[in-house]
Amino acid sequence: MLSKRIKKIKESGIRKFFDLAAENKGSFIDLSIGQPHFPVSAKLKKAAKIAIDSNCNSYTSSAGRPDLRKKIAAKLRAENNISAKPEEIIMTAGVSGALFLAFGACLDPGDEIIVPDPYFVFYKEILTFLGIKIVFLDTYPDFHIDSEKLKKLITPKTKAILLNSPNNPTGAVYTKEELKKIAQIAKKRNLLIISDEIYEKFDYDDKFFSIGSIYKNTLTLNGFSKSQAITGWRLGYAHGPQYIIEAMKKLQQYSFICAPSLVQAALETEMNLSLSEEIKKYKAKRDFVYENLKDKFDLNRPEGAIFAFVKIPKGKKNFSEKLMDNKLLAVPGKVFSKKSNYFRISFAVDDKILKKGVQILRKLAQ
Repeated sequence: MLSKRIKKIKESGIRKFFDLAAENKGSFIDLSIGQPHFPVSAKLKKAAKIAIDSNCNSYTSSAGRPDLRKKIAAKLRAENNISAKPEEIIMTAGVSGALFLAFGACLDPGDEIIVPDPYFVFYKEILTFLGIKIVFLDTYPDFHIDSEKLKKLITPKTKAILLNSPNNPTGAVYTKEELKKIAQIAKKRNLLIISDEIYEKFDYDDKFFSIGSIYKNTLTLNGFSKSQAITGWRLGYAHGPQYIIEAMKKLQQYSFICAPSLVQAALETEMNLSLSEEIKKYKAKRDFVYENLKDKFDLNRPEGAIFAFVKIPKGKKNFSEKLMDNKLLAVPGKVFSKKSNYFRISFAVDDKILKKGVQILRKLAQ
């Protein structure tokens, strides 16, 4: 009774660990899940309660609340140097919702999209589900994009390039010069760039740059799940050429209908909450992980996001199983890549938990 396309995709390797941790609370040192661990702002919680009590519980337009889109357009102009108008923005059910709408609106079965490897798990499975051909761009070992490698992957069937910076799972943040070269390549071939920028605020070395500021044929995707620690509230947005946004809106009318109304209302009043203190703490966690693992493991210093992508030491067989045996949850690298000799850890946890996790990793690397 199942469709052929649903049989092509796998259960999320990340959600398996989420379920395992939930079912065995307190039994594991959990460095597997990619969500901020700081509390939701009291102001934002209050705004959500007010939204419910003010009866913001019905459908909104499929594009989203007008005043919120105005504020996001202003944010994109001020912070990202993107010339944005409210009518070029659609509110979505998280960035995952924006990605689904973008893929569905812009790509046909058989079209090719270039995806840097390693990649966020959602990309591969949903593109496969939709029948779109993925052409992987190997970014090992520094996880940055080599423009010459990129050029060689483009064919007459190439329609888009998918970027994710700051990157999940690697923590790489693409530089302005790197993105300029990508934009030049895309412009020459009239390619669409889909830029997933959900970890924008988690930029520890001030490298973050929005490619949409220099290349108009860009869909910029972002949201509030990470920056406001509201992963369960599901609110994202997309900005891009108006004809693409209109097409995404049409698909949204027959799928998600609209993004969560009460969350839109809450963020409309409390969109600009400061993350500066949390980012300082996460930068310190990043530094702790790197400084305490670099002599035992081959890893790059994460430049952003909340992850380290760590190479398994040579000769260490069944490393993922050994992590589990030592009550440490980390996601195997094969979940994010065609390669399998890495694993991902999240440092978005309490310092005590992080120290215990690092101690276990150091012991296993002996």
